[in-house]
Amino acid sequence: MTSTEAADLDPQEATDGADSLAAAEAERSERQAPEEQDSAQRAPEQQEEVQLVRTVRYGRLLVAGAIVGAVIAGVVAMLLPVPDGATYELGQAVGVALIAGAIIGLALGGALALLLGLVAKRSRGAALAMHSDVG
Repeated sequence: MTSTEAADLDPQEATDGADSLAAAEAERSERQAPEEQDSAQRAPEQQEEVQLVRTVRYGRLLVAGAIVGAVIAGVVAMLLPVPDGATYELGQAVGVALIAGAIIGLALGGALALLLGLVAKRSRGAALAMHSDVG
């Protein structure tokens, strides 16, 4: 329905549409199979208070740290000039820098993950969980 069609509807037609939707929902619940109604009546819901504990995804932080460290080290290695008469080429220097940067980034990502894990453990909460047996 476009906005011009919606503007052409009078309020009575909109109310009739909502009433017909509610009637269809009621009819559908009446046509529900008897065994489904019995199981819905038999399944009592139990409420239980549970503790919520926030946690850090360590693997993602480690991988992100390694990638960021490698990229930064690679860019820095490409920007530095290779001296004349050096026994290595720019590609070799960039490769070593990538590996070293990834290792340093991995270590920094792990340290960050541990710090965030300590902060996340402080923020605990409680919630109400609903248990129901489906059978």
